Amino acid sequence: MNYSKIFEYIHKSPEIILVTHLNPDIDGLSSMLAFQLYLKFLKKISYPLVEEIPSNIDILYEKESLIIPEKIGLPSSDATVIVFDANSPERIPEKVLIKINHCRNFIIIDHHQLDENRKKFSEEEILFIDSAAPSTSFLIFKIFKEEGVSITPQIAHNLLAGIYYDTGGFKYENTKEETFFVAGELCKYGADPSFIARGIFDNIPLEEINALKKVLHRLEFLNSNTIVLSYLTYQDFEELGSKEVGNLANFLRSIKGVKVSVLIKEIEPNMISVSLRSKAPVEVVNFAKIFGGGGHKYASGFRIKIESFSQFLNSFKEALRSYYAEK
Repeated sequence: MNYSKIFEYIHKSPEIILVTHLNPDIDGLSSMLAFQLYLKFLKKISYPLVEEIPSNIDILYEKESLIIPEKIGLPSSDATVIVFDANSPERIPEKVLIKINHCRNFIIIDHHQLDENRKKFSEEEILFIDSAAPSTSFLIFKIFKEEGVSITPQIAHNLLAGIYYDTGGFKYENTKEETFFVAGELCKYGADPSFIARGIFDNIPLEEINALKKVLHRLEFLNSNTIVLSYLTYQDFEELGSKEVGNLANFLRSIKGVKVSVLIKEIEPNMISVSLRSKAPVEVVNFAKIFGGGGHKYASGFRIKIESFSQFLNSFKEALRSYYAEK
């Protein structure tokens, strides 16, 4: 890929807007903040926008620069928007999208599969998509290396955190030989892998533990125990005081004998977010597309409006049983 276009837009743009997907994870945030560190070095005006400040980013450098949409005015239409870890407007928080949907220049850096039927951000969008990459932070490293960007210990730290998170500590199917090579390079630049590992996987908030209690209490197994499903209602989130529940869908996938795990979250009244995970060779991405979603072969999801939670739950279980009956 020719990454020079990214830097052409950066140098000529009056301001840079950095965004990532709904319910941002460590990969999306670390990619965005690594880029923010670079833009800060260039003394560029830039705004890393998030719908709300996540609580799970203690280990990331430059987290204090994250800003919510209400804190900035409407950017110039000539601003360049860089989208990390997402490739469709449907994946961007509505409050963030309102601030950027008039902009002309969009650069999308992502490692999720590109849906040919997706909506575009603009006619001027430039795509840097590599679905074979283990994480978006991995792509940022390649971009920086190819363009000769100086990788500071702070940038290296953020990028390694993103890679470590999105490979599940190097245990997911997206982990390849080059993943370890890049991780080793980032360690040479100053990243501390043990500190990152502890910060990501040994730092579970109490709210997540309480959410796990509810999820385990509601476990339901389908198709001879090869599918596991659970859910959290809007009332649950009100009681928990947080909508950040970490990687509970990944946790459910780790159950012996399970091929597909599903976590259904009623994030707003009548608004459902579904996380799908699977073990190779069983895939979930095409199932997610049935509901307008997408993602990776073995990690996908979707968001959908419903009229009744109980009706959706029952019909969705039937859809799961039917789709995976022969798999």
